[in-house]
Amino acid sequence: MMKRRRRTEPAGTPPIDVDVPTLRAMAHPTRIRILTELASRGPATATGLARLLGESSGSTSYHLRQLSRFGLVEDDPERPAGGRERWWRNHSGGIRMSGFAYLRNPHTREAANLVITELERARAERRRAWAEYSGTRFEEAAPWVDSAVESSYVHLLTREEAAEMGRELEGVLERWKEAVRGRKPTGDTEVVPVETQVYSFPNLDAGGGG
Repeated sequence: MMKRRRRTEPAGTPPIDVDVPTLRAMAHPTRIRILTELASRGPATATGLARLLGESSGSTSYHLRQLSRFGLVEDDPERPAGGRERWWRNHSGGIRMSGFAYLRNPHTREAANLVITELERARAERRRAWAEYSGTRFEEAAPWVDSAVESSYVHLLTREEAAEMGRELEGVLERWKEAVRGRKPTGDTEVVPVETQVYSFPNLDAGGGG
């Protein structure tokens, strides 16, 4: 009988800080797509990812191995060891990257631009997919419509105030992350991945005009 590997997740597993070699390892459209699929759908095999991405399983296996070298993906501890296929998940602590710093550096600008562009493309596609789903399949989406957030705010802030607001928002999201740590999908629509995208940036062109 095959034994299941079990590992207790340490509370507050720190995220991976993306250094230059890790940034360059990420800088491939297929690898960004793998990371975003694992983030939104949960653990998967190379074969399952190949079906989702329209790639060969050999291609997804190769890219998963490259991502694992830098700790960006890891074995799913809830899946049987020694099974026919290896199950992967994203690093349990997430990823943290100083995107603006890498964009300023001419030696990392190209890689950073590819990573940021692909991440934003994937985010925008998920926003579009939800809008289409909720608009065309309203009966199915209705139970979740009131739980979704579609808001935009503009505040007149100093740099210090903007930084404080960002820290407070991150604190709320981190609190919820810890509150549901270890929870598994229920296989129905009661417990599903809920994505929160937060953008906060200065509109410098709109400030101080006379």
